[in-house]
Amino acid sequence: MTDHLPRRDFLSRLAATGMAAGFAPMLPASLGWDSLAASSDRFILPAAQDDAAIFAAARKRFLFPTSVTYCNTGTLGAVPKDVMDVVVQGLQRLEAELPDWPYFQADGEPLTGYQQLVEYRAEAGAFIGAPVEEVAFTQNATMGMSFIANGLDLAAGDEVITTDQEHSGGIGGFRLRAKRHGVVVKELPLASALDAGPEGIVKLFADAITPRTKVVMISHITSGRGVVMPARELCALAHAHGALAIVDGAQAVGQIPVDVKALDCDAYAASPHKWLLAPKGTGILYVRRELQPRLWNTLASGEIDDSSKGAFRYMQYGTGSPAMIWGLRSALQFMNTLGVERVARWDAMLTQRLRAGLATMPHVKVVSPSDPRLAAGITTFGIRGRNGRELQDALWERKIRVRSQGEPGVRLSAHLYVSPADIDRVLEVVAGLKA
Repeated sequence: MTDHLPRRDFLSRLAATGMAAGFAPMLPASLGWDSLAASSDRFILPAAQDDAAIFAAARKRFLFPTSVTYCNTGTLGAVPKDVMDVVVQGLQRLEAELPDWPYFQADGEPLTGYQQLVEYRAEAGAFIGAPVEEVAFTQNATMGMSFIANGLDLAAGDEVITTDQEHSGGIGGFRLRAKRHGVVVKELPLASALDAGPEGIVKLFADAITPRTKVVMISHITSGRGVVMPARELCALAHAHGALAIVDGAQAVGQIPVDVKALDCDAYAASPHKWLLAPKGTGILYVRRELQPRLWNTLASGEIDDSSKGAFRYMQYGTGSPAMIWGLRSALQFMNTLGVERVARWDAMLTQRLRAGLATMPHVKVVSPSDPRLAAGITTFGIRGRNGRELQDALWERKIRVRSQGEPGVRLSAHLYVSPADIDRVLEVVAGLKA
């Protein structure tokens, strides 16, 4: 732990060290990201270009035992040692040197929710293709989606078009608007359109839109069955009818490349604690600049009326922990080191291997879509005659963690710390569980 700094030395180093590092200081210089990053054991991409070797090296960065196969990233991602070290060291230094901060400006205070965090937001924005003025930090996608749903001026009879497979955190805000203000929420039967592929999904929405439709809300990847939605086409459809396009990206960021500008959505909410492997309690919210004047704050503090700072208005959540933001930045660095395109390729390979094996088993029913254009790293499947909890428990007996989805079966999330051998163990267990 570093020694405390005299006040005048602290102020000079605060400015010099923080700005020289390319970002505004968040805490005293001895607490900054630069010192934490320098002292941490960071993941370095191995020289080998073989995906198997690269992900075997990455697997060693995670804290859960090598005897465990973790396939529940759709609920919570496991953070690598890189992220854990930054968060723990940050919390320790925060408490040890808390009195050093003189509170002469908001930026740099040993808390979040009142400061702009411009450089941190810029890095998060770069990961999803958004400029800093359109990016805010939240705690998760649920918070971001609630900000959007409750911040829009929607009147009784205005329509929101979505699906019947949305996560409750994504659709909940619009259901609340229906109860409070008479907004009409149309939850379309997504399963009925899957056999027709992406085109069938687009047609499902096109047939449901009316002149009263004000919002089209979708998941980029659905949580329950891992459907990769034709997000760009649905955003275009919404705009062609004068409606807003809102995307719940909780299951996408860190699993597949995301470019909000290419999607042409109006807002996008993410939960980095899933596939991006960031600390729990971190969130990213994108709000297109043109939408911001129409979006009221529903969580308010001192800067809600300052539109000059862009999406900063939407992160007025009060006291938070800077260690979580440092951890988010570390997770972005970890994912950028691996390359999200490489991660997406690995996850797709694992998913194909799993589904090919399951397809040979007559006692298994896969409820995730078979069309490869709709396939994600999430596969939901069950065993005829058994419920999801039974299958979940049987897999856990072999130290394979999945999540029960009730009647359909279990949801298996295949991410970068899962190997082909792990998938083969899953298939071995399932093959032995005939009804």
